[in-house]
Amino acid sequence: MRVLFIAITGAVLWAATAWAGPLHDVSRNGDLKAAADLLDHGADLAEPDSAGEPPLLLAALAGRADLVTLYLERGADIKARNKGGLTALHAAAYGGNLAVVKLLVEKGAAIDDANNFYKMTPLHAAAEEGHAAIVAFLLASGANKEAKERNGITPLSQAGWREYWDAADILLKAGAVCQDATIVGAWLNTECTKRK
Repeated sequence: MRVLFIAITGAVLWAATAWAGPLHDVSRNGDLKAAADLLDHGADLAEPDSAGEPPLLLAALAGRADLVTLYLERGADIKARNKGGLTALHAAAYGGNLAVVKLLVEKGAAIDDANNFYKMTPLHAAAEEGHAAIVAFLLASGANKEAKERNGITPLSQAGWREYWDAADILLKAGAVCQDATIVGAWLNTECTKRK
């Protein structure tokens, strides 16, 4: 009896571990049917991959609104975080996936979440990558345009450093303030100020 218990326990533990990899693969690649099948067979939506990324974040980064919807319907935590503390909304904003950003905000994702290693908000992520449409949407949804990440940098400065002036212009029109040269350097302060 004890041998049978050990064998069953071992099989269950192996199966739970084995399912984590394939779910992460389909989250990246976007196979909705395969994801549903894996979930039907016990794949764990809370299980991060070897890099610390939960399936919901991978699907959000990949721009897979269908998978994000499935995962949320199947119980994924919209507040799930990767090793750095970033959420699916951060991932979607960084990846430039407006449809996923809208879906996550509609489902209650925290727009100004900065509870992560970087102290960055989803607006920082969108601005840093120059995703102007997402910057506009997050601002219209009430995002804090003056949020500061761990180094004291605002979304406007993030966009400016990378010379994403379309995103920076949206922030300026929303009333974002150019940061002082002592914080961002003379070049960025000058470039930002002349665009006001």
